Amino acid sequence: MNLIYNKLIDLGFTVVKPGGTFYIFPKALEDDANVFCMKAKKYDLILVPADNFGCAGYFRMAYCIGTEKVIRSLDVLEKFVKTEYPEKY
Repeated sequence: MNLIYNKLIDLGFTVVKPGGTFYIFPKALEDDANVFCMKAKKYDLILVPADNFGCAGYFRMAYCIGTEKVIRSLDVLEKFVKTEYPEKY
């Protein structure tokens, strides 16, 4: 969780550090989290819009996977953000 949280903060996301779950809910870098998550799919990132969880404009990331996979995904997340949202980075 700390790896993901720290990377999200470094990339400029608004996010609250979870207190003991397997998910984190960052604010999307655009108003429509559905559009944000669809763009992420081009990078093989599966992010879930959090509208159905009562968090419109946010998305859900799971981190109940191995640390190696988390580390690999963070490199891809950084590429996604820098490519699709250069003005935010």
